[in-house]
Amino acid sequence: MLIDCQGNWGNILTGDGAAAPRYIEARLSKFALDVVFNPKTTEWKQSYDGRNKEPITLPVKYPLLLAQGVEGIAVGLSSKILPHNFNELCEASISFLKGEPFQLYPDFQTGGSIDVSKYNDGERGGAVKVRAKINKLDNKTLAITEIPYGKTTTSVIDSILKAVDKGRSRYAR
Repeated sequence: MLIDCQGNWGNILTGDGAAAPRYIEARLSKFALDVVFNPKTTEWKQSYDGRNKEPITLPVKYPLLLAQGVEGIAVGLSSKILPHNFNELCEASISFLKGEPFQLYPDFQTGGSIDVSKYNDGERGGAVKVRAKINKLDNKTLAITEIPYGKTTTSVIDSILKAVDKGRSRYAR
């Protein structure tokens, strides 16, 4: 959404990591230039080789933390903000600015289903359950079409194999 990438940046579905920094390049996307970049307030510094300038901070006009999700740990505190749908965020932002009520739930680019019955509107103590979407095509084939947020295809496959080994799966070998 924000960065035009070149090179191997990894794969969130498989968990493959990105290539070494010397093999990848990035620049702000057109969306980022419109929404994140502000020439009046952006601070700049020289790039690593001094040929270009790069931004130090980017003042944002859009709720990026909600759009992309973020997590972090501090002393005695951890936080995990789940990602949300772009269109739903725009609609919620407009409703908020108009003083109208709205509901906003997380949405995941890797798919999967979500149970928000204990979401607590994102407040402390809330919880969500995410599940993979798995279809049994025949006795030898499972189709995993959606995976839970924060998981990889490898971890979902390992989870299925462990459940089958323990006899706790509806998918028989």
